[in-house]
Amino acid sequence: MLYGVFAAVLVIACTPRPEAATGTSVPDLGWLFLEKGPYTLTTKVQAAPGAASLVLVKDLSLMADTQDTVFCSQVTVQQDSTLNVLLGQLEPGFYQVRLRDSIRWNVGVRPDAVVSPPDAPEDFDAFWQATLSQLEEVPLEPQLTEIPEYSNDLRTCYEVRFASLDGAIAGGIVSIPNAPGRYPVAIQYMGYGAEPFYFDPSANPERIDYLVSVRDQGIFKAGQSRWIDRGITDKEQYYYRGAFCDVKRAVDFAAGLEKADPDRMVAWGESQGGAFTFLSAAFDPRIKAIAPAVPFLGDYPDYARIVFWPVHEVFAEADAIGLPREELLQMLRYFDVKNFAPRIQCPVYMSFGLQDPTCPPHTNFSIYNNLGTKNKRFFCVPTCGHAMWLEPAWTAERTAFLQEWL
Repeated sequence: MLYGVFAAVLVIACTPRPEAATGTSVPDLGWLFLEKGPYTLTTKVQAAPGAASLVLVKDLSLMADTQDTVFCSQVTVQQDSTLNVLLGQLEPGFYQVRLRDSIRWNVGVRPDAVVSPPDAPEDFDAFWQATLSQLEEVPLEPQLTEIPEYSNDLRTCYEVRFASLDGAIAGGIVSIPNAPGRYPVAIQYMGYGAEPFYFDPSANPERIDYLVSVRDQGIFKAGQSRWIDRGITDKEQYYYRGAFCDVKRAVDFAAGLEKADPDRMVAWGESQGGAFTFLSAAFDPRIKAIAPAVPFLGDYPDYARIVFWPVHEVFAEADAIGLPREELLQMLRYFDVKNFAPRIQCPVYMSFGLQDPTCPPHTNFSIYNNLGTKNKRFFCVPTCGHAMWLEPAWTAERTAFLQEWL
């Protein structure tokens, strides 16, 4: 069990990797504490009234053989199913609540005070400067193929292909207004293994929409399903070295479009797309604002302490080829998004699901709390797991935030 499941119906709606239900808790906004304590947990639970055990387990110990219990008490479930528990003072971070050990859900305490400092290697900047210099030597040579069935008199849709690092092909899907003029650009980065889609040509006729496909994903996926453990023996060969370059090259492509206004470019995405969104701003100041959701690829060491997938999938591959985990984690520091965070100076609006079993909130805030910009805020759906893309409230928030730059 990675993170406790609080409501089977809601988790299936919110989480692409649902777990077996162990009980339910009626959600409320009291699961996220933003002020200084002491804290009181007040919520409704679907549990029989009467005495019950309640413990709080620190998220950073969920994968440990012995878990870190920071609170343990006998409590009372009221006749109206209300649970009211004085928790006292708690350190900033995230915790799993276990009621009678059959009902589990997560709470958060002052997430913007979570400490997980960057751990970039000494040659981090030199490595990425050399990598991006190598990328610049590769001619972009974009090829656009019109897709008539997703085009009309307002916008024309194209599938895009261009060259990236080491000659790999990246690109995606772009929808461009037909009328003369310069238009703002909304760049959307895709989740890990997500299926591509085509834009409604009538939906946003006053902007360019661009859905990015990095190498071997999106429109180039062709049945593949694993990328995170490719080339893990060498930072020069690791999959995400090339994929991160594809993120930068996507900005170059978008800014170079004849009808693009490079002074009005924003980016957003969820999960892996959230990580790529952060990277787009870290690599290129032409990105004026970003709205990442449930970002992936942050804080690998702590990630592995909280959830099993996907970090332990990488561990398994390393073990199979005889790569010591210390060497693996050293290599991954070059690709940890929190180590790029200090470079980001544009406005940021990040969202997260408090019940996320895939990109746990601690790893989201390992990035957020190290951002170079002070113009930042976050949005939480306490009941949601990983699938923030299914949350209409976040869609509305993101749209309103980005509109200022579009």
